[in-house]
Amino acid sequence: MGDGTPRFVLSIDGGGFRGLACLQILRHLTEDITGDDETPPCQIFDLICGTSTGGLIAILLGRFGLTCKEAIKVYKELGATMFGGEADWGRIWRDIIQGDRLSSTMFEKKLEEITERYTGRKDALMKPGKRDPDTIVHESTKTFVTVVSTIGSAGVDAYRIRSYPRPRGGVDPSPDDHGWTIFEGVRGTCATPLYFPPLQIQSGRTSYTFQDAGSSGFNNPAKIAINEAEKLFAYDATITLVSLGAGLRNLLKDGQFALGAREEVTEKHVESYTQQILSITEKLVTKIHNAPEVAKRVAHQLLEVATDTEISHLHVSAQFESQDQQQNYHRFNPPQGLGDIELADCSKEVEITETTRAWLNSADGKHDISLAVDKMKLHYELQQT
Repeated sequence: MGDGTPRFVLSIDGGGFRGLACLQILRHLTEDITGDDETPPCQIFDLICGTSTGGLIAILLGRFGLTCKEAIKVYKELGATMFGGEADWGRIWRDIIQGDRLSSTMFEKKLEEITERYTGRKDALMKPGKRDPDTIVHESTKTFVTVVSTIGSAGVDAYRIRSYPRPRGGVDPSPDDHGWTIFEGVRGTCATPLYFPPLQIQSGRTSYTFQDAGSSGFNNPAKIAINEAEKLFAYDATITLVSLGAGLRNLLKDGQFALGAREEVTEKHVESYTQQILSITEKLVTKIHNAPEVAKRVAHQLLEVATDTEISHLHVSAQFESQDQQQNYHRFNPPQGLGDIELADCSKEVEITETTRAWLNSADGKHDISLAVDKMKLHYELQQT
């Protein structure tokens, strides 16, 4: 992160349907930078990445080149097929506690439809080649999403499914000769273990399985984004990182964060979150003899994801500060309200929108947005001249 050519990087956390808040924040930021509602983020950012539903958003913005307004519409279309427009949380938590996963059939069908809508083919590649062209013509930004293998990769690193050639020092997921499609990239990064079965890739007689990287410590891909940007761009490039969160910190309520404080924060709230899950399911889990133990395990996993997300933010913030570059890191993560909305509840669109808007109009929200706008607007205007 030197003092050369400015490079703008966008990193988007996983957060279930609450990822809608990320798009609304980005729409506000983009309008302030460009002065209109029609400029796609791919004309502002050099690299866009995401994990889980953040990965889906990254592809909508980076690979498809949509405006925020268009991406919000598509995101709501896809979100409704993941869990249904009116989520029955008693049934969903019962299924999770029983170890059942939700069907991904409707989501996959809609995903193919949307991929074909924007690229002309439902099997369009993440990294298009001369022999496999599609109708997306913009080349203004690079895009990747994260996945992990279901065997042996947790806590080590996340694979990156890219829309561009692998940079020097980068690693592609196996099989080595596999041409990843947009469908596979989205399906793999959104395969959250609690909800969806993993993505399976077949190569000869060998089967490879991939899932959302969020449960393996990479729900906030900001560190990965910086690592990738340093591989992609000149060594002296000045990297400005915009990181979008979906309010997962709210799950921890009054948790006080410090580097290395994972157990202290997670265990403090796991019991109350367990009781919240059991109260939602009520009589539906009475026949499951170990329901409290399973609910506690699920609560611990979700809270650990929330903790990892915040600790990743602290690490990235410290990295920028150590290089006297703190003015180049902008984290947007609404601190109030979103934590009371279940991650997959598509029926809470109005609540997510209003909560996000309230934060954007607050003194803190306006201050945070203005800092990023001041940093990015001048460079954007220079690019347009």
